[in-house]
Amino acid sequence: MTEAPSASPLKDIDLGGYISKAWKLVTADLMLFVVGYLVCVAIVVGSLIVIIGPIFVTGPLAIGFIRVVQRRMNGEPAVIGDIFAGFKEFSRGLVFVLLLLVVGLAVAIPLMIVAFVLAFIPCLGQIVTFVLQLAVSLGLNTVLFFAWPLVSLSANSPMDCIKKSITFGFAHFWPLLILSFVTHLIGGAGFVACGVGILFTAPLAIAITLVAYKEFYLPKSQVAA
Repeated sequence: MTEAPSASPLKDIDLGGYISKAWKLVTADLMLFVVGYLVCVAIVVGSLIVIIGPIFVTGPLAIGFIRVVQRRMNGEPAVIGDIFAGFKEFSRGLVFVLLLLVVGLAVAIPLMIVAFVLAFIPCLGQIVTFVLQLAVSLGLNTVLFFAWPLVSLSANSPMDCIKKSITFGFAHFWPLLILSFVTHLIGGAGFVACGVGILFTAPLAIAITLVAYKEFYLPKSQVAA
């Protein structure tokens, strides 16, 4: 008996559709998204004057920017100044960023210990360390893929947003791994053009994430509930 082929990890996601819809969304409001993102970056960079400044401003700015993208996705008006609306929920953004830092440290510290031990194994140790770091980075990006949309667009607490994203991420790991990898690849592609291109590719990646949140996460999370 011939064994049935395994289902493709892409069967549940419309990757091309997400990218196409995000592209149309961003290019239709290019000035809003590019200048809005530039303002966010400028504020985050400027906050480095206090060293830990980004911890305080990143959350509210990201929430505000995500909500701007969501409003345009829904056909609602939005202006650049709307990115500051996230500061109305300053504590929510701050707590969320702190929780992400805790998650990152909880993963990074054991990985650093393993890397230290492997460093005593010539050549092979470095290769294994690189593979482990790459796998952990991809895995973390995958399970936290919908954490920012959740904290920006849902009424769940920051902790619940992270829990829901992780739970959903493990339940749909392989399609989300591909989606996350491609989205981050697109988002980082702007660095090729002396870094300037990031002003377009980063908002595009955020838009892809929100389209996927609407068309992939919400329907499946409601079915699971």
